[in-house]
Amino acid sequence: MLRSDVFLPPYVCDALLSRLYPIGRKYLPLFTSPATVNFRRVNLKSVSDLTDVELQHVLAHHPTDLRISSEQLTEDSLNSISLESHNLQTLHLVGCENMFCEKSRSKKHSWKNKFHKGPEKRVSRFHCPKVRYIALRGVQLNAGESVCHILSDLPLLTRLDLSDSDINVQHLHAALSRLQKLQILSLHNVALEPSLQDAAEAVAQIKTLRSVSYVI
Repeated sequence: MLRSDVFLPPYVCDALLSRLYPIGRKYLPLFTSPATVNFRRVNLKSVSDLTDVELQHVLAHHPTDLRISSEQLTEDSLNSISLESHNLQTLHLVGCENMFCEKSRSKKHSWKNKFHKGPEKRVSRFHCPKVRYIALRGVQLNAGESVCHILSDLPLLTRLDLSDSDINVQHLHAALSRLQKLQILSLHNVALEPSLQDAAEAVAQIKTLRSVSYVI
């Protein structure tokens, strides 16, 4: 453990974290003292059981690059990211399906479910004004208009990866219509329903797009 009166500059912290990669659960205590060590680039994809509380500790560092993969994370974490990620430039959520699932809401909030009628009340937007690259891989995005809602407030987004996710063309069209600076779009292993032609029309509306990657 570091002494409480020792502060490491961010570039030293990032170098330390890169040497520890892949970061396992045993290193998570490092994130509980953001006043002593401050990590900007955080890759926790190896911690497949990361919890909401542990992610809050990570977000207290105000990272610029965050990459996580955990089925334990719930919608509470999605809201936490939206509230605490003003410095975020890159966000990878891989296999974090429960974050986008209304059933993930904790039981203590279950009495509120009947009041959550619109997507704006089920899932928060990503309020990440600096984010340029988002990957939402292997998640269920086909319920309601969740995907177009959470991506509706990202004015600087230039790269989007929805590979291995479930999203229909109608919602894709609505989501892309808001991303007018998007340059790179990845849709690997995405079944675009109802037709590929409709998907092409959804993509064609983005005049800034330079690359589309689609393999199924």
